[in-house]
Amino acid sequence: MNLKKIKSSLFLFLRFSLSFGILFYLFKRTDFTKLKLLFAQIDLKYYFLALLCVAIFQSLVALRWKKICASWGFRERFFFYLKSYLMGFSLNTLFPGIVAGDTLRGFNLYKKGLEWKKTSFSVVLDRALGLLGIMFILAFSLRMGANFLPANLSTLLKFIVYPSLLGFMGVVLFLTFYNKTYFFNPLKLPHVLMPLILGIIIQIFFVFQFLFLGKALHLSLSISAYFVLIPVISFLSALPLSISGLGVREGTLSYFLHYLNYPVEYGLSMGLLAYSLILISAIPGVIFYLRGKWN
Repeated sequence: MNLKKIKSSLFLFLRFSLSFGILFYLFKRTDFTKLKLLFAQIDLKYYFLALLCVAIFQSLVALRWKKICASWGFRERFFFYLKSYLMGFSLNTLFPGIVAGDTLRGFNLYKKGLEWKKTSFSVVLDRALGLLGIMFILAFSLRMGANFLPANLSTLLKFIVYPSLLGFMGVVLFLTFYNKTYFFNPLKLPHVLMPLILGIIIQIFFVFQFLFLGKALHLSLSISAYFVLIPVISFLSALPLSISGLGVREGTLSYFLHYLNYPVEYGLSMGLLAYSLILISAIPGVIFYLRGKWN
């Protein structure tokens, strides 16, 4: 086994350890009678509304990716992007990390005729714009409804969010007015506007997914609280530190809900419900992938 495989195996082991280590800690602090009661009383109509939000924002992610590629004059059907995204999403869900799914997305695009550097850049930029969508939402929500957060955490988030947005705007303006390279078209005005707007809308649907899960569990949280908590949780869960965000999502939900006077069972149950939506929404991608293998 070469050094690269050893590093890869070690990183995989650390991610499994983090995911299941956090879950073990949470389960150790959980009253299973309360947890069982929470699941028994789930309002299913809100659960399915949350699943609908997942389907909508997945479709919007595919549309955002299509808009990025269109800035190079590359035209392909929306269904191609949706199918490729869902296949990549299912691969990321079934296998640890994000590289395998993103590689599949890029490869599908490359087979359609877009050069490899652009395919790779489109996938990376697609993810980056998703993070920027989180930053834009936090730029407003941190000023309007974050009073329940510890002061040092709120300050840290502001220190990350506002410089990131200013830096992004600076890059866009520089590339638009001073860089003539065709390769960076997706980051230039006006091409970047629609993918950026879609990134914000996608994150809004992501927030509403958890809002409906909260209602399914009969939580009484304000909308502003969700718009503070969920973007942060979305960002942390997207980092390649765990297995599909498992453990990190439940741990951060439990941590934040603690400040809103909810016991650990609520954060754990909401996180596990969200993970169940991930597994359900991965099914179409698995079907597309297997059909491609068999045909």
